[in-house]
This record gives sequence, C-alpha cells and structure tokens, in this order.
Amino acid sequence: MIHPPLSSRTPRRSRAATERGSLLIVAMLLCAIIGISLVTYINVGRSALRTSNRSLYNNAAMNLAENGLEEAMYSINKLVADSTYSFTSDGWSAVGSNDMRRKWTSSTDSTLQFDQNATGEIRVYVYNYDGAAAPNIVARALVTVRGDTTSAPVEKWVRVQLRKTSKFANGLVAKQTINFNGSPQVDSWNSDPDNNPATAPVVYSAATKNDAGSVGSISVGVNAVLVDNADIWGYVGTGGSAPQVGSTGTIGPFGTPTGTTVTSHVTTDFSASFDNVTVPSTYTYANAGALSTSTVIPTDIPGATMAADGKYYITCSSIGGSNKVYTIAAGKKVVLKVTDTTGNCIDIKGGSGGISISSGASLEVYAAGDINISGQGAMNGGTSAATMGQPVNFQIYGTKTSGTQAISVKGNGVFSGVLYAPFGSVTLDGSVETFGSVVANDITLNGSSAQFHYDESLGNFGGSNPFRVTRWDELNTAADRSVYATVLTF
Repeated sequence: MIHPPLSSRTPRRSRAATERGSLLIVAMLLCAIIGISLVTYINVGRSALRTSNRSLYNNAAMNLAENGLEEAMYSINKLVADSTYSFTSDGWSAVGSNDMRRKWTSSTDSTLQFDQNATGEIRVYVYNYDGAAAPNIVARALVTVRGDTTSAPVEKWVRVQLRKTSKFANGLVAKQTINFNGSPQVDSWNSDPDNNPATAPVVYSAATKNDAGSVGSISVGVNAVLVDNADIWGYVGTGGSAPQVGSTGTIGPFGTPTGTTVTSHVTTDFSASFDNVTVPSTYTYANAGALSTSTVIPTDIPGATMAADGKYYITCSSIGGSNKVYTIAAGKKVVLKVTDTTGNCIDIKGGSGGISISSGASLEVYAAGDINISGQGAMNGGTSAATMGQPVNFQIYGTKTSGTQAISVKGNGVFSGVLYAPFGSVTLDGSVETFGSVVANDITLNGSSAQFHYDESLGNFGGSNPFRVTRWDELNTAADRSVYATVLTF
C-alpha cells in the first residue's frame, strides 16, 4: 500500500480540545446568565427594599400628620378652657383674623430625624381657630430619604372637621328608664342647618321635620326603653337589652309600617356621660330674694347689671306663684340661680302663670330643688311651633348631685328648651308639645297626644365643652389635595 506524503494529510483536532472549547462556551454562557440573574436579583432586592422603606415611611408620615392634628386640637381646646391662651405664643402664625398655621421640621425638632438618613416635616393649617365657627384642620406630613434621588418624598394629607362635645347630641337620654305611656310621637328637625346663629332659625313644620329622633338609655335593664305603642321616627339605643315595643309601636324611618321595628335603627351598646353641673361663678349675682309676683327680668331686679360676657347674673331663693308671669326682657341674656333645695324651688302654676322669654332673649336656669312648670308653661318666644324661639334660648340645669330631683313640664302650648338634670326624674305631659332635648336620670312621656321633636342643631351646642372630631378624611387624590395646596405650602 502506498501512503500519501505526511504533508498532504488533513489535520484533525483532538476530541479533548473540542470538548474543552464547548465547556468553555457553556461556562461563559452560565456566567453571563448568573451575572444577569445577580443584577436582576439585586435590582429586585433594591426595589423591594425601597418599597419596604416607603411602606415604613408611609406609616411614619401618617403618624406625623396625626401628631400635627393633635397639636392643633390641643391648642383649640386650650383656648376653650383658657381665654388667655395665645396661639402665637405657642409657635403658631396668624393668617388673617380667623386662621392659624404652623410647621415642624427636622432642623428644629430632633424627633423628626429618623433612621437611614430620613427626615420628617409637618405642616398644619387651622380654619376658624377661635371656635366662633366650627374649626377645620388640614395637615400635610412629608418624609424624605436623603440621597434617594429616584423617589419623591412620602406624603400624607389629612383633613378633620370639629364640633363641640354636646350634652344634647341625642333627643331623650336617661341613666335609667325612658317610658312612653300611650302613643307619643318622636321625630326631629334642624333649627340651624347652616350652623350659623346669625341666620334666621328654621321652624318645625311638616316640610322641615326629619326622622332622626334619637332616644337612648345607658341602663342594661329589660325595661330601659319602654316604647310601648309610641312611634319613634329615628333611633333607639340601650345599654344592653332590646327596647320593649308594643303591638302598634314603631321604631324606624318615616314610612315604617305600624308595629315594625327596623333592626338597623336599634343598638344595645349606647353610652353617655352624666356629669354633675357646675353653676357659673365667674361673675357676681344680683340677689332678687324670693320671686313671687309677676316680674320683668332683669329690668325689675335691683342691682342687676350686664356682666362682661353680655349676660345678667341673678340669684333668687325661689320663683313661682299662681298666675304669675316671669318675663325675660327682649334682647336680654339672663342666668338665673335658684337656691332653695327643698320642695318646688320653681313652681309656675295657674291658668295664666308662665315663664315668657321675649324675642332675642335667652334664659339659663340652675336649680337643685324640684321644678314644676304648668299653667301657660314656658313660652320661649311664642306659644306655637311657628312662633317659638330656638330651644337653645331656654336652658334648665338640675344641679342636684344625689337622690332625686322631680321635674314636671305641663301647661298649654309648646315647651322649647333643653333640660339637663343627671338626677332628674322628668315627666313631660301630653298637653305640651316639646322641642329640644332632655337628659335626665329617668324620663316619662304621658298621653296619646304627646309629641317630642329633637332639634338636631343641639348636637353642635357645647357651651364651654371641648371640641371633638366629627369627620376625618385622608386626601389621596391630586384633586382633593389641590384644594389645600396653597395653604399647606409655606
């Protein structure tokens, strides 16, 4: 056999070299895949960390906003309790005559310096800070992470609306029992829907009545609220047991069939406070002795002068008599302290006897003894729903701190007022159409013609009570925030 020359043979790569090349390519591909995976993993980790941090700081921002709101509420209620308190002396800046604003930053407050080089900032704006109208507060909180140029600061915006804590947030409220004898009617209306005392009040009528009449007892007894055959156009609450309803009794909104209880209008966890009453003591009282003849107050009271708050402070041992009329002069605001603690310290009776509160006037009564109002009753501006004054113009406070204070409201026409007596045993007679609110130890409504109309505006009546939150909103959208962007940029 003749072999070709060695130089003409075709060279062949060894199998080992080929395999080594393939392995190298595979290794390079694996390294590339691993590298890409690591980069992706690191980016995912960074994104997760950023998301986790923003979630953490999201909670922190909300806490800061809430802290700002609390600071504002403290200052508002401090001014209620102490008229000498100054917002501006406490770090706030005035905006016009009705508003205040304030800002906290990490440069002035070390509590706004967080971990991971993050800082916080709070801006708060208060509308109607002095409480002349219902205050509103808006807060804007920001948390910024220094060095993080890829993310905007975490922000939370919150708005709250306040109103005074009111003893009269419900129509009929008792520690013990509320009894309806016969088939009384309970409903509501709002005499001041715009919450502006400067505008004319709205009178109760078929066109203005609402189905928000509220009845509540904190008692856990089975007879805490004995509805019987009454119609409660609104809500009933008790401290534990369901209200007792007769065969023709009704609880619910207008239009509820007779004998029906709408379950969503009944609660068994009702609560209320019954603080003892403190008689105002800032000003000196003119002593009228025992009032037993028809009197114009304060005109006929020797030494009665207007105090710095615009009211006349008068004290008497008792007031009453048969067919005697006690008139509060037009435009006068009177505080009457009745000191007798035995028997009827207030005893209005006789066919023509009564208490008459003239147009533009108001009367606050503080008494620890029993109270009987009959005869013509208490005429707050008029003797009919169309002519009566707002319930807030006639306030009766029972100051007894133990035992029982008997309070009876009878007479002809209407009773428009508020009555607060923690130890009062109150009877509302069916011959009187009652408007306002009653808070007492126990309450009885007598008569098939008895009617009680709760004035919803009393939910805003707090006197010297502190403000509380009635509405809380987080502002999430750009449209919502734009409303307050100007006042919260400073």
